[in-house]
Amino acid sequence: MPPGDADKTRAAWPLSRLDIAGAFGDIGVLFPIAIALITLNHLNATAVFLAAGLAYVVAGWYFRIPMSVQPFKAVAAISLALGLTPQEIATAGLLIGVLLAIIAVTGLAGLLARLFTLPVVRGIQLGLGLLLAREGIRLIFGTQASLSWGSLQLFGWEIAAAAAVILLLFIRSERFPAGLVLLGFGIVLGLAASGGGLRHLEWRPLPLSLIHVQGADMWRVLPLLVIPQFALTFGNSIVASENTAHILYGRQADRVTIRSLAGSIAVVNVASAAILGSPLCHGSGGITAHFKFGARTQKSNYVIGAICLLLAAIGTAAVAVLRLIPFAVLGVLLIYVGIQHALYLRDIARRLPWLLIALAVGIVAVLTTNLTWGFLVGLVLQTLVSLRNRAAPVPGT
Repeated sequence: MPPGDADKTRAAWPLSRLDIAGAFGDIGVLFPIAIALITLNHLNATAVFLAAGLAYVVAGWYFRIPMSVQPFKAVAAISLALGLTPQEIATAGLLIGVLLAIIAVTGLAGLLARLFTLPVVRGIQLGLGLLLAREGIRLIFGTQASLSWGSLQLFGWEIAAAAAVILLLFIRSERFPAGLVLLGFGIVLGLAASGGGLRHLEWRPLPLSLIHVQGADMWRVLPLLVIPQFALTFGNSIVASENTAHILYGRQADRVTIRSLAGSIAVVNVASAAILGSPLCHGSGGITAHFKFGARTQKSNYVIGAICLLLAAIGTAAVAVLRLIPFAVLGVLLIYVGIQHALYLRDIARRLPWLLIALAVGIVAVLTTNLTWGFLVGLVLQTLVSLRNRAAPVPGT
């Protein structure tokens, strides 16, 4: 190697702009849900971000691709609506973790995966994409989306319009990745609107507590949280995630299998539940989000994992820091990722029966805000189509 090339190799920065930009692709899902659970359900901020940070780092190391880490959406939604306690939420995560561990160890994961045919998976991806886009719209027009400087007020839709323009201008730029530019734009707005309010925060971790499993909590969360979450987890976080990873990364995603994903989510949830953290999973939408904003290697996982660990270390101030990013900016991120995720439907667009099954799954999932119902509808329709094909006369007989 010529001396000049050796110097360049030694001087090369280990992270590229795209590694860093892609690391923040999924914050539109992770941060708003984490903030809500910490604020409204009183989860320990240090526990939530410690579990998420370690999960990101370990997932990147094992899977060797940018692998998303997200809170369980069904668990989060129901917990927020009913005001469940950290103990109840952690118990749900523990039960789901144990269930997935059994499925991974016994090989049942492969058998269950057969229920998730390609049109059903595409329907789940469509439904999730539409739900993400809808959540993005809600964030943009929500009461917390506007910012104020004295008498000057910016509404959520105005911030979102500016963010959308930035996204479109930089979406193809490798020198100035859209995710980083958009994140910088949001932080500048948030700092300007905070008026120096961060100076009075306490920057220290919160003490951790261990779970105390109680039978009453288990029986309460089993029908309330565990069952609604399981189909969503298996369909989106396992089957659809495997499919998405292989579409985007090809042979680089060889370690992403049904069994390894089930085992990974099991370990993450048992560990998170032990310290009363939020139940966590991988997600096909998150994999798309990281990829679309530039992530190509596991380095992106290490970046966002380090950010989460830093937030764990400043537990008492973490929520205030995250709130610097306007909800309207997060909303634009969610809408973009939702659209990209829904577009996986394109590869079955010319097969009408499959397309109709996928559309039915997606539409039902959006109307009910529950991917489980979409999956069940898709399973029924897939069975009917299979029976019809078997009953059809063979040409020439």
